[in-house]
Amino acid sequence: MPAFVKRDRFDDVVRRIRQGGFVLIVGDSTAGKSRLAYEAMRMAVPEFALLQARPSDDLQTLSSTVSGTRRCVVWFDEFDQFLRAGGITLEMVKAMLAGPERQVVLLASMRSKEYDRYSARQRDVTDAATWRAGREVLLHAGEPVELDRLWSPQEVGRAREADRDPRLKAAAQASDRFGIAEVLAAGPELLNDWTHAWHTGEHPRGAALVAAAVDCRRMGLHRPVDASLLVPLHEIYLSARGGAVLRPEPLEDALAWATAPVQGASSLLLPDQGRYLAFDYLIDLPGLSAIPENSWEVLLAAIAPEEAFDVGWAAVDLMRPSIALGAFDTARRHGVPDADYAHAIALGNAGQPLAAVRLLRQLHQERDALLGPDHPDTLAARHDIARYLAEAGRLSEAVVLLDRLASDRQRVLGPRHTATLVTRSSRARFLRDSGDASQALHLFRELLPTMTAALGSAHVDVLLARQELGRTLGHLGRTSEALTCITELFEDQERILGAAHPHTLSTRFELALLVARSGDLHQAIRTLQAVLGDQERVLGLHSRTLSTRHQLGKLLAETGEPERALEVLSEVLRDQERFHGASHPRTLATRYDQLLVARRTQGAQPAAVMLAALQEDCLRALGSSHPLTRAVTTAAT
Repeated sequence: MPAFVKRDRFDDVVRRIRQGGFVLIVGDSTAGKSRLAYEAMRMAVPEFALLQARPSDDLQTLSSTVSGTRRCVVWFDEFDQFLRAGGITLEMVKAMLAGPERQVVLLASMRSKEYDRYSARQRDVTDAATWRAGREVLLHAGEPVELDRLWSPQEVGRAREADRDPRLKAAAQASDRFGIAEVLAAGPELLNDWTHAWHTGEHPRGAALVAAAVDCRRMGLHRPVDASLLVPLHEIYLSARGGAVLRPEPLEDALAWATAPVQGASSLLLPDQGRYLAFDYLIDLPGLSAIPENSWEVLLAAIAPEEAFDVGWAAVDLMRPSIALGAFDTARRHGVPDADYAHAIALGNAGQPLAAVRLLRQLHQERDALLGPDHPDTLAARHDIARYLAEAGRLSEAVVLLDRLASDRQRVLGPRHTATLVTRSSRARFLRDSGDASQALHLFRELLPTMTAALGSAHVDVLLARQELGRTLGHLGRTSEALTCITELFEDQERILGAAHPHTLSTRFELALLVARSGDLHQAIRTLQAVLGDQERVLGLHSRTLSTRHQLGKLLAETGEPERALEVLSEVLRDQERFHGASHPRTLATRYDQLLVARRTQGAQPAAVMLAALQEDCLRALGSSHPLTRAVTTAAT
């Protein structure tokens, strides 16, 4: 092991450990979190007993064991794995730390990306009870110790002074691009090996095994996986790259290559008693390709119901609504806690908003009776009911519900609480979509300063509210102001989230629509085509990718290319039906726009017959009050 180089936060971690309580260290993979924790623990409390917790442990038993120990450190590596369904609770944490004349330290590390999921997660997830339970545990740790991947000049200087360890000196030479701990863990070198292994005659089967293991973790399965799962999964990746054309090596050789340590440090796959785990440095890389549809199917068929619940939330994060629905349904049928609520959310996301509302109303009644009307989970159910009423086109009902909810959340949680602020943002958005864009603009401008002050300018909900402000300006025909607003947002999202983040790509999509609204249709088409290329690489077949293709078809029709537009929209419709299902509002909207173009190219009579059929389908799936149903009815008469 390389000599330890004192980090800038070392004394702070030592001090916190000596004080006792919950100490959380957060940073990128290979930032050096575990080594810092280990060395600080040795310095601070060398005489304490050490207990290493594992996610597979009976955590209630662990809590009882720790509660009976006077002086100990409990080590939680990759703490996010302890926050899943059936995991550690705030009550367990408090029990482990409680009692007079006891000195207990809960010492945990967590990757920044996972920590951020609990501090600023996508709105689809923020009301989930499991998410809330995990967030409560993290809040109990207080302000985490944040460890940067790139080392400070002072840290690099200390590494260069370690004249007895040539590894540290060599790592310090690359400190302008990589963190020293990152180089020592061989992260960049392993990434280079993986990238080049795909070449014909190299290690393509090994590269495919690594890709499959990486995607297992991206899909929410963070435990080591058996070869019986990894082998069928890797065939998906190998076939996509060319299969036999690559002259893949034998499986035994591929596994040996993937598990071989580089310079005595990490390996691409970490072996664990016949099972394999992808090196976590790889799963946080920017710009990873979209996970193939087949991978989700193979994984879900091989895992336990509790794991299906975690996979469902990963699918929500990656915006795969149909996969999330199937995963949560499996978990729900096997009695996994909170899976019934997650299943209702997934139903709404999968294009069945009224079915989601019916289930959510039942769950709200249960929470009201069990927890009381002011419990955060009860209030969260009311928010989700309003959300899916809006999805179903019942916008006025949604606005009324959110009016009351905003007041109740402010009374119970306070005016600066995230949930209160998100309720106000949702109300403004639904008000705009119901036709009152002027009042919505006033509400967004009133909300954003408060939201930014309370949450910070980099918070995901602040960025989303800024996007809604830009959309609202566009609705009002104030295109120049909207372009300025969305352009500034795009620049901030690139800096905060990265160019490949789905929200950043969504903002580029909004920019293209505003360019079209300003009259430059050809530039808008070029922008959408560029966005589409990045979306297909990052997201694959996805609702946002389909939306971009849909808009491209509409713009082609507006620029005088109806035949090409019809071809594009027909292809989108086929993929919408496959991805969302025939009755999803997005699928029906694509059918509508396709028929409008077909009416221009094929004549009014054939289109009239198809419009009548679409009207019946909209009435059945969406109801008579939905805006799309009304638009189709008008076009059909």
